[in-house]
Amino acid sequence: MSPARLSRLLLAPAVLLTAGACFATRADLRIVQGDVLAVRDSVRVSRLAAERRDSLARAATDSALARVVAALATVGDSVVAVRGATQRMDGALREDLHAIRQQLITIQELTGQSQRRIQELRADLESDAVDRTPGAVVPPAAVDTSRGTAAGAPAGPGPAQLYQLGQDQLRRGSNAAARGAFTTLLTQHPSSDLGPDALYGIAESFTAEGNGVRADSVYHLVATRYPQSERAPIALYKRATAYRLVGQTERAQTLYRQIVETYPSSESARLAQGFLTPRRP
Repeated sequence: MSPARLSRLLLAPAVLLTAGACFATRADLRIVQGDVLAVRDSVRVSRLAAERRDSLARAATDSALARVVAALATVGDSVVAVRGATQRMDGALREDLHAIRQQLITIQELTGQSQRRIQELRADLESDAVDRTPGAVVPPAAVDTSRGTAAGAPAGPGPAQLYQLGQDQLRRGSNAAARGAFTTLLTQHPSSDLGPDALYGIAESFTAEGNGVRADSVYHLVATRYPQSERAPIALYKRATAYRLVGQTERAQTLYRQIVETYPSSESARLAQGFLTPRRP
């Protein structure tokens, strides 16, 4: 066998092996390429599914946000409506309170006028009784003994006339003349129901003159001589206020407590309560 043929025989298996290897590599390559394509398809499908889920999630979120925004808008409208209603109600209440205050002022004015008018009428009645019997003794039937004029008393100004005179003098600033009228009332008609008012008027005349010591003494008499009268808690309150203003706090507190304990339903008690300090244990 020639060397050339021997070489060809030896190379034949190598060539066959090489060719087989090439064929195997191409088949594997096709398999790998198929796997790659499958993976790509799977990734693409997964991506599409994820995108779809994201789209649905965004749509759901947008819808939820839209509902929240709509709810907030509704709440905001409700708040605005409630605020407007509250403001209107507040305005109406303010107007009502203003009207009530005006009515109270009117009532107070009418009450004061009525009381003054009653005193004037009583004074006129007493004056008429005196005019009918000039210089004579006033008969018992012509005088109301509950007003303090006893049967057989000499004719003259009655307690209502004297009280009205004293009030007129006080308003004019004639304090001494006012005290004279009030003192005459108390002297000539000691049992008159105007006694507390006359004594209180005397205290007021001293207050108007700036004589606090005399005023305090007479206010004290009002509360002790006529404890059941409406003037009693007012007189005590005037005393307490005077002490408070000059720095005598303990004496003022004692009088304020006396007012609250003795006359709890009076207007003076309500005012005094505002100045009371809690007692220390």
